[in-house]
Amino acid sequence: MKNHYFLAIALIIVGGVFGNILRYSGRLPDKGPDFSLIPGQLEQYVGKEIVLDESTYEVLKADTSIFRDYVGSDQSRDNLFVAYFKSQKYGSQIHSPKHCLPGGGWRIETIRPYRLKLPDGTSIEVNLLTITNGEYKSVMFYWYQTRSGSIRSEYGLKLDLVKNSLLFRPTDAAIIRLTVDAPEGDIKQAVARGVRFLDTFYPYIAKSLPF
Repeated sequence: MKNHYFLAIALIIVGGVFGNILRYSGRLPDKGPDFSLIPGQLEQYVGKEIVLDESTYEVLKADTSIFRDYVGSDQSRDNLFVAYFKSQKYGSQIHSPKHCLPGGGWRIETIRPYRLKLPDGTSIEVNLLTITNGEYKSVMFYWYQTRSGSIRSEYGLKLDLVKNSLLFRPTDAAIIRLTVDAPEGDIKQAVARGVRFLDTFYPYIAKSLPF
């Protein structure tokens, strides 16, 4: 009985030490993103930078981010947000839109996986949300990007963090989010517009990230 007791104590100590190593240590990436590679104007789209207040940036805790409203030739609006975190260690985890949207007054009506085809012929699985705020309705595409590739779920992001931490690799990551207005509640049209926008801008977004 005494041996089992000391073994349990030893396991707790080792687990605590190892947990703190994973929590606070890790290799930082050699370079960060270059969001200047994402055009402010491209084809039919003209972008305008959005600057958030300091308190919002403090809550976000991203190392750098880009937030732009793009207006198309038909006056449609596509809102692009990309935030980069050079480490996902303690105090710098990425905030999921599933948690942030309700806090901002938005209600998530639906959420489902969506297979997004990329310009090079490959595809990635992302999240597709239908969200409302009073009379306003929009669709949102979002996913995470790490050195392992694209990740749709928050659970998958956590597993990726653990894997890279155990291997002492950089744990940097980014969240890519596109919000598209759905005028008159036409979700199908809004999704098509979002896909068209991402088909145009995805190569530049991918090139701007250091993965």
